[in-house]
Amino acid sequence: MSAVHTMPRLVRRPALISSFLAPVFFIGGTLVAEALWPEFDPVRQTISELAAGDAPTRIFMTIMFALTGLCHVVTSVFAVGIGRVGRIALGLAGLTTIAVAAFPLPSVVGSSTAHTLSAMAGFVLLAVWPALGMRRSTQYPWLIRPAGAVMGTLLMAGVCLWFLSVRTSPDAALLGVSERAAANLESLWPALVVAALALRVRAEYPHRSP
Repeated sequence: MSAVHTMPRLVRRPALISSFLAPVFFIGGTLVAEALWPEFDPVRQTISELAAGDAPTRIFMTIMFALTGLCHVVTSVFAVGIGRVGRIALGLAGLTTIAVAAFPLPSVVGSSTAHTLSAMAGFVLLAVWPALGMRRSTQYPWLIRPAGAVMGTLLMAGVCLWFLSVRTSPDAALLGVSERAAANLESLWPALVVAALALRVRAEYPHRSP
């Protein structure tokens, strides 16, 4: 009986909005920025270069980074069905994404230690939060329970390792592609988990929204 009573508290409406807006801002923002900069090569160049100090899309992409990070923070607060440690990791990932916006690359060909550390921390946190937020009870959807949560982390970690291997290789011809594969998947995963939580609530309470 207690499990049924806790079901409506698995997710709140702000998490539904923020989790779905995160990939809209991140993936959609990246595509818009690339369209605004015809010379940009998304196969070889990184997303961070779209917000570099001398990039024509600097302001726009910086705003997209900041909004994406804010969305992750909101999701971590209101997706209460996710385990607490996972929610903390997701919230910290949101803050590191905001830090990526706050510490941009100085130029398209430049580098920044603060930017690199923020980006790498974000990649790691966005990969591990599903496993850290797993729940064992059958009242939770499969993506939250151990098999689904570990699968999510392994999937994202695998793509991130591909990106890292490309980034550290002498010929990083697919640097942009590998980074987008990792970053886009990580921006989408919170929305998948939140949708699963919302669907579980609806299945138990068909006339009650989160």
